[in-house]
Amino acid sequence: MVTYLKYSDLDNHLLKQYRCAINEAFPEIILRSQVTKKYWSSLESYFPQTQIFLVNGNSDLLGFMNTIPIFWDQKLSDLPNNGWDWLLKKGVEDFEDKMKPNVLGGLQIIVTKKYQGNGYSKLLISKGKQVVESLGLEKLIIPIRPILKHNHPKIRMKDYIDLKKNNEIYDPWIRTHLESGAKIIKVCENSMNVRGDINFWEELLDKKIIQSGNYEIDGALNLVSIDVVDDSGEYREENIWICYT
Repeated sequence: MVTYLKYSDLDNHLLKQYRCAINEAFPEIILRSQVTKKYWSSLESYFPQTQIFLVNGNSDLLGFMNTIPIFWDQKLSDLPNNGWDWLLKKGVEDFEDKMKPNVLGGLQIIVTKKYQGNGYSKLLISKGKQVVESLGLEKLIIPIRPILKHNHPKIRMKDYIDLKKNNEIYDPWIRTHLESGAKIIKVCENSMNVRGDINFWEELLDKKIIQSGNYEIDGALNLVSIDVVDDSGEYREENIWICYT
């Protein structure tokens, strides 16, 4: 038997599992996001009812979906290029500005490692759709992070989307969403942005940087651009805007 809980329902045991699952799911570069550090606590504080947690009878966390209501009255094709960062920031600021939301934004769906491969991601997607309906919103939009793209950091996302294996879409996360009824809107080429000086990037790369150029970093979907002269580096992660209506 599985149960759905909200953020406010979590006890300390489940909260610990939740935090650990996030740290396990993403590479260090994503965990260094300044946007996440600034706005994530507000997400949980302002929107406990739209944080969806799937728990079994043993109080094990199976997975979760973090979502945020926003107001968006323009065309889906006009969704911003800075997808994930924009979505989190906009949802928090809309709430603080007392803007009535009409759309639910999905920030992440994570199934804990122990329970992957059991179809729980589709259960969470389905529950997300139910939240849209229960709150009287119009649609669910998500800047998704394909789970195998980190194996191909030199391939542009617009080309990666079309990769096939055995006559089906190569990336299982893109495939899961399409099978669940989502439509691809477009690539957001600067969905998550991380910047830092050379010391910052040397720590993440675990090596000395002596020349400018593009560098691969563990778990990153795209290359990091380093400029030694300017003592700076920038990571622009591409995601894919999708929509459930």
